[in-house]
This record gives sequence, structure tokens and C-alpha cells, in this order.
Amino acid sequence: MVHRTLNARQRGIDMKRLASALTALVMLGAGVALAAPATAAANVSLTARNGTVGVTQTIDAQVQTTGIGGEGTVTFTVGSTTIGTDTVGPTQGYNAQVNWTPAAAGRQNVTATFSGGGSDATSVSIAQVATTTAITSPGSAAGGSVITLTAQVRTRVGSYVPTGAVKFYLASGSNIGSGSLNGLAVASMNYQVPSANGTVTFYAVYQGDSNAENSAPSPTTSTRVSAQGSSVSLVVAQTNYVNSSVPLVANIAPTSGTGTVTFSVDGRTVGTANVANGTASVTWVPTSLGNPRVTATYSGGNSVTGSSDSKTVAVIQPLKPDVITIDPAGAQGPILNNAVFVMPNGAATQVGLASSSGQPVTITVVGPCAWNAATSTLSVQGVGGNCTITATTPGGNGYSPGRLVFSVSTSVGAQTATVAAPKSGTYAKGKKLTLAKAGTVTNLNKAIAWKVTKGGAYCKVSLSKGATYLKLVKKGKCSVTGSAPAIAGQWSAYSTSRNYTVK
Repeated sequence: MVHRTLNARQRGIDMKRLASALTALVMLGAGVALAAPATAAANVSLTARNGTVGVTQTIDAQVQTTGIGGEGTVTFTVGSTTIGTDTVGPTQGYNAQVNWTPAAAGRQNVTATFSGGGSDATSVSIAQVATTTAITSPGSAAGGSVITLTAQVRTRVGSYVPTGAVKFYLASGSNIGSGSLNGLAVASMNYQVPSANGTVTFYAVYQGDSNAENSAPSPTTSTRVSAQGSSVSLVVAQTNYVNSSVPLVANIAPTSGTGTVTFSVDGRTVGTANVANGTASVTWVPTSLGNPRVTATYSGGNSVTGSSDSKTVAVIQPLKPDVITIDPAGAQGPILNNAVFVMPNGAATQVGLASSSGQPVTITVVGPCAWNAATSTLSVQGVGGNCTITATTPGGNGYSPGRLVFSVSTSVGAQTATVAAPKSGTYAKGKKLTLAKAGTVTNLNKAIAWKVTKGGAYCKVSLSKGATYLKLVKKGKCSVTGSAPAIAGQWSAYSTSRNYTVK
């Protein structure tokens, strides 16, 4: 056996090697732990309750994993339709949830599936939703006239909008007709009241659909019938927008009636107006979303009895402002509202027109400018102040009407002409240069006069057969200018010059 004694330096090196090996071993162990499956086998426990059509409920799925980590996504489906997803994991917790609003009655199969493996399913019973019906009729009517009966069906809970039909009855129980529900669950029918004076009382019953129960008979409504009865026809848009003005108009028959009409929304008065020539109107500004009931109640007057009419309308999200874009060709970007441009007389520019709503843009011009809609071209046709250009859109597609206004400051235009005079340069003595062919005038039909302005001993202007020539008579330098007079306040003078060297 050979014994070896280590010096201090060798002992230090071996200790470092030992430390490195231990560190590698620790890191290897850590690496093995971190490499464990992040989504190991899981157990999914789903909780869903019986419910009602249109009533939102929360569905829960508890995920339990046997490995380390367990992060993933839980997908919830009803039948073959995905109704939502939620993530689970060490940070989010292991309880996944989604909100579900059942859209159909009957047995529904609900499933929760974990992306790491594992799922659970259950079957729930969804009941039809209970309903109520309300009916309205004019307060009074002339004997033998036709009135409109309107029924509004609402669910007692939830957001389901009933479909189907409503039957209308006299107080005696006699069925007088039916009406189909529209998208706001409103049905109506026309009814001719008796000719004799008296009171007619009505009620309505909703017939139900596959998701909503029949309603009980509605509370009754009555119409007084007399020779001087009135009818009210409320005119209001079916769809309206939050914070946008809505005109409410009531047409009264007979038109001899006087008095006032009170307009209300869900029982809250929004305005009262006097009746004139059978009409009264106010403006209403909706402030919240929903399906309010708008009512016009006529007070009666001038021996005409009072009556009323109601309609259910929709109030949806506010209109977006329509943005009009006018982009002149070659300009640095679109024109801004209230911008001012300077354009000389006779100038024209083509522009591109667009609007956020996609609606057509209409251009109107005031002042010495013109708009060609066929070519989308704006031109200046005189000098006499500013032109005001207004671009508008009618609104639509969820946008309010758009408006963009800008101005053009007109300035004196520049006359133009095409002449034959060759460019400045050196030409041989004795050569005859054509300055302008016969009939050459400016764009304003002004004749151009030519003269030698410098070096008259070397060049001479002459006319022959209506054309203007420059004869180079001897060596030297000369300058020649062609000009036409200005039109005061409208067009500047025309001028063009050439410099020639005669060799």
C-alpha cells in the first residue's frame, strides 16, 4: 500500500471538486422535481342546479390533481355548445366557475372538462319561466270607430323574451282576436267598438311558448264609447338611443278637440303640450337602457272626451358620433373641422370622401366655389370672399349624423398659356425662332404681346401669317418677354421670358 501525503494546495483543489459535485447533485435533484408533470391526473367534480329559462346561475367545477402543479383550463359545455372557460392552478385556485343563462326548457346535459385530463357531467332540469300580461286601450273612442288594443308580456324573472301569441277578450269572456308578439314581446290587434254609447272592457291572455308559461288573464282596461269620443295615435320610433332626443307626437281625432296631451314613460311624466289642429308633441331624452312603455294621455276638450295610447319601445346604447373624412389629393392628411385653405381662382382639387358610418357624404358650397359630385372635385370659380364647404351624413348604422365644415379663402388666379418659344440658350445668327403660333392666347383668351426687353440690336420681333417670330440679326445677347394683361381682382397678369445668345 502506497500512502500519499497531500499538501495544502492539493487539499484545497479536492475540496472544490467535492463542493462542485455536491452542487451538481443538488441541482440534479431539483431538476427532477421541477420536471414532474404540470397537469397530472385530475378528478373533476361538477356542480350545476336545476333552473329556469332566462335566469342566470353559476356552474362550479372543483379540480383535484394528484401531481404537482395542476394548472390548466376547464371548459364548460351544455350539449355540444361551449358556454365558457375558466383557469385553475396554484395561483388561481382549483375552483372553476362560469355563469350560464339557460335559453331552453327541458333536460340539459352539462359537462366540465379539464385540459389536463378528467371531466364530469350532470343533467339538470330547466323549467319554463312564469309570465304576466298587461293590456292597454284608448281611454275613449267615437262610436263605431276602430281602436288598437296592445298587450305587453313580461317574464316574472330573468331575461327571456317571450314569443308566440296573445288572445284578446271582452270582459264577458268572448274572444275577439289575437296578435303575435314582436321582438319586444308586444302584441296588438284592431277592434271596432260598438256604435252605442257605453264602456267596453278588455283583457288579454298570453298563450305561452316552449320556454314560457301561459299567463293568467291580465288586469282589465276600458274604453268609453260616445258620439264625441276621441282616438289618440302615439307616434314614436321603435328603436331609440340613450342620450339622443326622441320626438313624441300624439295625433288626436277628431281634430276639433282641444286641451292637452301628457306624455309619460313608465308612468313618469316627460312633458305636456297643447293640442293644435289635432296634434301635440314633446321631446324625450332617454337616460337608461331598456324597453320602457311610452304613453300619450289626451285630456279632452271642446266637447271631445279624453283618451290615451301607449307603445313599448327599445332604448339601446348611445349613438356613436359619425366621423367624416375629406382627404384632398396630394395634401398632407385629411381636412380638420373649421380649417381654412387658400385657393386661387380657377384652381381645382379632387378629394376622397368617407364616413365612419359608411353612409354617403353630402357636400354643400356657399361662395365662389363649386362642387362636382361626379368627380368629387372642388373648384374656385371667381374671387369674392370665402367659400364655406359643409359635409354632412344622415347618420345610421348606430351613428349619429355627422358634420364637417371648412373654408376656402379665394385669391387671384394665375393666367396660363402654352407658347412655342424655345428655351433660353445659344442659337446661330440669322435663325428665325417661333415665339408663338398663330392663335396662341392665355387660358382667359387674352392675346400675348411679345417684345425685346434687352439687346434690341441683336434680336427683332416680327409677325408673319399671324405667328410671332424672333429674328437673330447679329452676334450678341438679347432678352424677350411675352405678356398678357391682368383682370383686376380676379386674375394676375401673364408673363414669360427667354434669354438668347446669338453666335
